[in-house]
Amino acid sequence: MNCESITVEFNRLMSKPEPEPIDPKKLRPGPIRNESLSPKILEQIRAVYDVFGPYLNTTLEQFEIGFMRDMHPENEVAVWCSITAAWIAYHEKHLGNEVLPDEDEKKLLGALLSISTGVDDVEKLGVSTDVGRKLLACYDALGDD
Repeated sequence: MNCESITVEFNRLMSKPEPEPIDPKKLRPGPIRNESLSPKILEQIRAVYDVFGPYLNTTLEQFEIGFMRDMHPENEVAVWCSITAAWIAYHEKHLGNEVLPDEDEKKLLGALLSISTGVDDVEKLGVSTDVGRKLLACYDALGDD
């Protein structure tokens, strides 16, 4: 094998494959990994649901079951608690605790979910760049506590 063919093969292996589309109708929920959750975790889930329930299109029980499917539900609850704290901070600092119309609140929640996964490009958050910067600042400020 010569240098050119090695380079071609290396580049082929290192290139990112095109994502394959997934038919959402074929998705199925994972197994229940936790038969029960601690009272403390259930209390935290309820607090998160009290804030986001109107925008999630699910019941509290369905929301709880999602955490029961997680290998480490305490980690996932911690992420949701951070999202909730950032959402509250955003509303306090930038909206005078006013709640926006449901569709706008859903966009804020979607942006915060993206931020929680590491997205920090405000152009990719589905909100205006100004709102995106403010949400990022609220989320990032959680580490300052």
